[in-house]
Formats: sequence, structure tokens, C-alpha cells
Amino acid sequence: MTTILTGLNIAGLILALFFITLILSKKHKQVHDYLLSFFILLLGNFLVVKYVFQYDLYNSYPIIVYIDICYWVLLGPTLYIYTLVITRGENHLRINYLYTLIPAILVILCFSGYIFGTPTDLFNNWESPTMTVLIGRYIWFWNSPFFYLLTILAIRKHQKSIKDHFSYLKSVDLNWLYYLSHGFAIFILFLLVRGILYSVFGWEFPFGNYGISLVAVFMYIFGIGFYGYKQRGIFDNSTIIDDQNKIQNLPEISDMKDDRNHQSYQKSGLNNEEALQILSKLKSLMVKEEPYLESELHLSELAAMVDVSTHKLSQVINESLHKNFFDFVNEYRIEKVKDFLSNPGYNQLKIVSLAYDSGFSSKSTFYTLFKKSEGITPVEYRKKNQRLPT
Repeated sequence: MTTILTGLNIAGLILALFFITLILSKKHKQVHDYLLSFFILLLGNFLVVKYVFQYDLYNSYPIIVYIDICYWVLLGPTLYIYTLVITRGENHLRINYLYTLIPAILVILCFSGYIFGTPTDLFNNWESPTMTVLIGRYIWFWNSPFFYLLTILAIRKHQKSIKDHFSYLKSVDLNWLYYLSHGFAIFILFLLVRGILYSVFGWEFPFGNYGISLVAVFMYIFGIGFYGYKQRGIFDNSTIIDDQNKIQNLPEISDMKDDRNHQSYQKSGLNNEEALQILSKLKSLMVKEEPYLESELHLSELAAMVDVSTHKLSQVINESLHKNFFDFVNEYRIEKVKDFLSNPGYNQLKIVSLAYDSGFSSKSTFYTLFKKSEGITPVEYRKKNQRLPT
């Protein structure tokens, strides 16, 4: 068993280094590439620490104590900053990101007596800590779960903003961030449950806490590589770069503002009469010019057609129609598809082709929205609503 676990440890390290090499060998690296590489490096440090402690080598290599303290307290903040950089479409680090290092600084201060003295004593005296060390342990222990929650909130806020500005989700919803963050949640939950079971009940997993920790981190690193390979832009220069440019060109997204919050509209200067005029012009435009047939239509483009600011158009859609931009545009696309499906002249065409001709760019999005709108599938709708040929 020891040989197997050692092999798993080494394999995990090789995978981590391999993925880091792939990312850093990209021709056009951006800040998020370095952040992801650092995140994977921290996971690799976890494997190094586990190996050293399994074989009682930390007395010979006290630097491992520093690594053990730092890697865990930096994992969560790194993932959080990575998420903010991606969702804001930025290629730089903001100065206010430094606040994410506050927990790490507090931990170092709490452990300073050991870190700047005899670092291995921190683990030798783990069962009888001072109050300062106890506080440091709690901050250290819960830091990553806390930043996981902040990460999820940031992703959800981003996706909410996406639907206020884009009529499509393909390539801009960044499911990759959910894979990465939820994988991290499973990883830390596994480690936390393992630690609680051992410290409270003295219970270990069948092949030991060391073994189960290795399996958890190995699977997470492997998952990053697997999903990263499927998500273009992680190991090459395509999708994420393009998404960032789309997002960065929309200031509302970059600033992470929620236009549906009534308070954000108080200073817009839009009165009821003007809102009604914009709404009338908007509905007329949608019927006569059918801009929704453009699969990548977004708020700023439609605002230019209506000749109003994006902020006012968003306000009219949100407050007058009680919808976000995504739902507003796709309702017209659904109606267009329904017209096609009701016309026997289009029976020779596949339903998905009709969806694309109506402005949809994603098959899954189309079927989901159609079923949500009509309560039946497009196939069922076609059977029930065929018009007799004239």
C-alpha cells in the first residue's frame, strides 16, 4: 500500500508540473494563466507536504512547515482572484486584491513564535497550543472554505450580469469556473470531514488519512487537466481570451454592477414618458428589423439601434417588462421558431436548424428555453400546432 501511495503522490506531482508547463508555454500568456499555474503549484505543494510528513522528514526539512502553513491559506484567495480576473475581463491585478492576503498575514503573526523560532515545534506542540496559535489555526483552517464562498458569489453575480447584457450564453458563461470552484469545494470538504472525523471521533478511512488525502488531491489535479483540456483557452490561446475581450468591452460587466437593482437607476434621469417611448420603439424594432436573428446580439448593439444608452435600455427592459436582456431577446427567438414549426413548409428542416435560423447559437439553450416557455418539447409542439396548407 505504501508503494502505491508513493506512486500516486509522484504521479500527482508530475501531473501538476505538466499542467503548469502547458499553461506557461502558451504564446500569449495573461494574468489568469499565471494565477492558475500558481494555484496548481499550491496543490502540488500539498503533495510534497503529505509525503514529507508521512515519512517523518519534516524535522530534517523544517522549510516544509512554512510550505504547509502557506499553501492552504493561499489556495482560496488565489482561486478567488483568478475568478475575479476572468469575470472582469482584466489582464492586471488590482491593488485592492491585497486584502485577500489579510488571513495569511494573521496566520503568520499567530504562528510567528514558531516560524521565526523552531518551526517544527508548531507540530510537536499541536495538541497543546497557546491561545494565539489556536486563533491562527482557526483562521488557517477556515480560510479556504470562506474564499470558496466568495468565489461562488462572484461567479453567480457574473452570470447574472451576463444575462443582462448578452442574448446568448455560449462562450461567455464560463462553466470552467464552476468546474474549478466546485472541484475545490469537494476537495476541501473531503479534507475537512476527514479532519473532523479523526479529531472528534478518532476515526480514519480504511487506508488512512494520508492515503485518502492523496486520492482527493490527485483526483482534483486530474480533473483540472481533464476539464481544462475540454475548455479551450486553458491550455491554448482561444476561448477564454475571446470571452475576456467581449466582457471587457462592456463596462457594466467589468464593474460587476447589477442593473436590475432599482437604486442603480435612481440617477438615470429616465421618466415614465421617455420609458414608454423607448419601449414602443424597441418593440417596433424587434418586429420590423428582427435584430434577434443575430446570434451574438448584446445590449450595446441593440441600444445603438434604438438610439439610447445601454443603461436606459436595460432599465426599460428590467423595470417595464420585468425581464433581463437574455430572456427578452430569446422570447422573440422562441416565437420565430414556433412560426417555423407551425408551418408545414418547413417540415423537411431539422428543428435545430430552425433554431439556428431564429438566432439561437446553442442547441441545449434552445431546448431548455423552449420547454420552459411552452411546457412541451419542440417536437411535440410541431405535432400539435401544424397549420393546414392553404
